[in-house]
Amino acid sequence: MKKWICLTLLLASFLALFSAEPIAYLVKSKGSVQLYRNQEAVKFTNGELLYDNDEIFTSKDAYAAIKYADGGVTVKIFPNSIVRFSAVKQNKQLNKTTVISVGSVFSQISNKIKGIYQAETPNTVASVKGTEFIIRYNANNVTQVIVLEGEVIVQNKDSGKGKNVVQGYSAESGSDGEVYVRETKVGEVTDAEQKEIESVNQISPKTIRIQIIDANGNIKYLEITY
Repeated sequence: MKKWICLTLLLASFLALFSAEPIAYLVKSKGSVQLYRNQEAVKFTNGELLYDNDEIFTSKDAYAAIKYADGGVTVKIFPNSIVRFSAVKQNKQLNKTTVISVGSVFSQISNKIKGIYQAETPNTVASVKGTEFIIRYNANNVTQVIVLEGEVIVQNKDSGKGKNVVQGYSAESGSDGEVYVRETKVGEVTDAEQKEIESVNQISPKTIRIQIIDANGNIKYLEITY
């Protein structure tokens, strides 16, 4: 935990010095994962800085872990997903949005988070503060939110209807504009998903070297062990 705090503080200090404005970084990936920036594929390694509206594509059996630059949120992307990352600075805080076009992600939010965090699908917004949850969007245009810890406000974009969903419960939101809440069923979080969720806090220390371009176009490198 201390290593993550040090990494976050170090990143925050460096990010303040440069105009490029990274909003997150890629902690770890496995399998076939693609990063797109301005609709173009970008070669990357673990530790890659992510910018506003960068997209991650995961194929079958592929996973990726992303951490926002302020250290408040870690996102685990599950297989067969397309996820876009966005953030806006407001009052010295980072308001963060993870947009799921298809597939599913796990979000882990610190109790000390600063700024707003939302996870969105095409028809639903999940707003949280200090919690853990999975959000899925499928081919039937149905969003499912599974709350593993804390509380999530689930709101349908079309109708504006919303409900609070607590630990042990799930919500579904679809084209009819309703938000349905029920107890989470055994097995809805698969063994593979549970393993990846547990791995969020079990990532081995590594050293990354990050290239950063300052406001004058000079290339600098930041080496971090985390």
